Amino acid sequence: MKSYLSLIPISAKVRRRQNRMTMLCIIISVLLVTAIFSMADMGIRMEKKRVTEEHGSWHIMLKEPTEKQIDQIAQRTDVAAVSHYDALNVDLSDDYTIQGKTCVIAGGDHSILTEIYDDVMEGQYPAKENEIMLSNGAKELLSVNIGDVITMHTPAGDFDYRISGFGGDVTITTDADVVGTFLSWDSFQSLAKAEGSRLEPVCFVRFNENINIRRAISELRQTYGFTDEILSENTALLGITGSSSDSYIMGNYLIAVILFVLVLAAGVFMIAGSLNSRTAERTQFFGMLRCIGASRTQVMHIVRLEALYWCKTAVPVGVAAGIAGTWILCALLRFGAGTEFVQIPLFEISGVGIISGIIVGVLTVFLSSISPARRAAGVSPVAAVTGNFYENGSTSRPVRKNFLKIETALGIHHAVSSRKNLLLMTGSFALSIIMILSFSVLVQWVNMALTPLRAWAPDVFYISSDNSCEIDKSFAGEVESRPYVERAFGRMYQSLPAEYEGKSGQIDLISYEEDQFRWAAEDLIAGDISDVAEGNGVLTVYDKSNSLKVGDTIRLEQTELTVAGVLEDSPFDTTDQPIVICSERMFTDITGEDAYAVLDVQLSSKASEQNVNELHALSDGHYDFYDRMAQNKDTQNTYFMFCLFVYGFLAVITLITVIHTVNSISMSVSARTKQYGAMRAVGMDDLQIKKMISMETATYTIFGLFAGCGLGLPLHYFFYTQMITDYWGTQWQLPSASVAGILALLVIVSFLAPFLPAKRICNMPITATINEL
Repeated sequence: MKSYLSLIPISAKVRRRQNRMTMLCIIISVLLVTAIFSMADMGIRMEKKRVTEEHGSWHIMLKEPTEKQIDQIAQRTDVAAVSHYDALNVDLSDDYTIQGKTCVIAGGDHSILTEIYDDVMEGQYPAKENEIMLSNGAKELLSVNIGDVITMHTPAGDFDYRISGFGGDVTITTDADVVGTFLSWDSFQSLAKAEGSRLEPVCFVRFNENINIRRAISELRQTYGFTDEILSENTALLGITGSSSDSYIMGNYLIAVILFVLVLAAGVFMIAGSLNSRTAERTQFFGMLRCIGASRTQVMHIVRLEALYWCKTAVPVGVAAGIAGTWILCALLRFGAGTEFVQIPLFEISGVGIISGIIVGVLTVFLSSISPARRAAGVSPVAAVTGNFYENGSTSRPVRKNFLKIETALGIHHAVSSRKNLLLMTGSFALSIIMILSFSVLVQWVNMALTPLRAWAPDVFYISSDNSCEIDKSFAGEVESRPYVERAFGRMYQSLPAEYEGKSGQIDLISYEEDQFRWAAEDLIAGDISDVAEGNGVLTVYDKSNSLKVGDTIRLEQTELTVAGVLEDSPFDTTDQPIVICSERMFTDITGEDAYAVLDVQLSSKASEQNVNELHALSDGHYDFYDRMAQNKDTQNTYFMFCLFVYGFLAVITLITVIHTVNSISMSVSARTKQYGAMRAVGMDDLQIKKMISMETATYTIFGLFAGCGLGLPLHYFFYTQMITDYWGTQWQLPSASVAGILALLVIVSFLAPFLPAKRICNMPITATINEL
């Protein structure tokens, strides 16, 4: 043996069974970090691809810039592509048709289909004046091919175009019975001029890769004086690349950082607890090293390098397990969730995940070994050999039992006698509680984010062509009479001029019937819904642009409406106009309309695609028909996958809590082995020993519960406010279910954790415990 460090591999072989728990702690820590970073990397790859397909690769959009500004921006070295864009008949309210099908006409430069969007599915860009590109769905809808000549009917007359290709359905919703068309920018301008339509063009700008996009956007704002009304950002794409200025996205990044720090801290506490436990059990070994000449520095080196020696095996195993776990999770998402995850990579390796797992794993082990190394090196050779590892020579007063039994009083005394130990033990319990409370917000966020999980989500629905009240209630009755239809419910709609909050504007007045009022009660955040259902007062929907509250008055031309309640969510897309909900009777009294603008239909679980086609045929071209059944099923699967991941992660956190608690209690018992032996020698029986250790554990648990809830609940409130309240308006409530679950978990863990250490002490002969080193 050339040095004391040569004892490390020998000790590892001799104490292989005792070191299993420490190895397991390191493996779990590395696995978590590797899996988290790998899944984040895979998610970013998938989301970036999905966002560019759905929203395009543009970073900013300029509203009605001058041609001079567009030319100057296009010449910048940090700009990859620019393109004009505008559209006609976006709201489907004008008489633009092709073969009797309503159409939307869009126009732009060549780059918008190749560099801003990748939307040329077949054929080529319509470069000539008489060429046109149709949406991909129009190929079957119109039974046409490339080279065919079609006639577009417009309010100004008919125009003939030759089909140059087919592209993505970016100009319309893919489930609409509508044709999307695309013209070159010059051809589009000519058509708009012939129609007498005023153009409101926008310019899409895509920056080069690997530049500071935020700085480039700031330069454009300063150079040209672009305001937020003129310059808007592609929040989805910029958010993924970390370049977004959106407060909601940046807040979520902050939450991700906090959660990562919590996971890292949990790994440090878990490994440190295990190392401390092993160090406490090997007092004699370190004492003998000190007796034969090892210095404190050498003992510290032994403990630290021994911990890093375990990394030789634990880190590769943890990284491999993290990669395998990532592959399994990606496969579950791709094949078990909805279509949102069909683009997630399979069997790809994340360099970021592997490097993070190795660095964080080794760093965590090194940080965790600092405290045990100091403990091992901080005792004198005599104290180590005699087994008084934690004795500091101070004399404490006798424990007064008062009204408590002696074993109960001793258990509490052992827990609170050392402030440092109490702080560490309480901190470990508190950290586990904080993590559980923090990650539980993700489940609530998923419930809010996935709309088809709401009770009012339709499987299919009908909309009148111009959002007017044209869907007769007898048609709704005919739809609901179908055996595969579970429920059909409609809404009337009209935009009305109104005065509210001292200003004039428009409101969207919408009617509800009995079922919709019942569902809306679940989203009520202020006021009373019963009066509104009976025709007294109205509801409004919370939104950042809508500050109406209970008691406010909305003045219409012939009547006044009083806000009786505020909802946190609704089936409607938010606009700049307040959404006002009333009963059907009140809607009819105000507008004179008695037919629906929208008819939602919920189908039974046995409904088939043929049934959906039958419902489509019922509209007979009078109403636009939308099918969301497959999308709802995909989202439902996505919800279950998210819940599986979140609850699975909570299960891992729970496992960490159990492991750390067992290690901590074992360490505490090992540190007082000689004391327990002395107590047994003077007459304390095994039951009293077990009660004493259990009471010590219970004391740590109670302190940890109060500390964890005291710190975890404010953090839960911050996460909830940032992720849910600021977006949906739902106010935070005390997570009583989570707190009750945590309490039950701690009771079970504190009951089971002392079992093995107490059994070990009681099974040892009294002479052995007194002489235990």
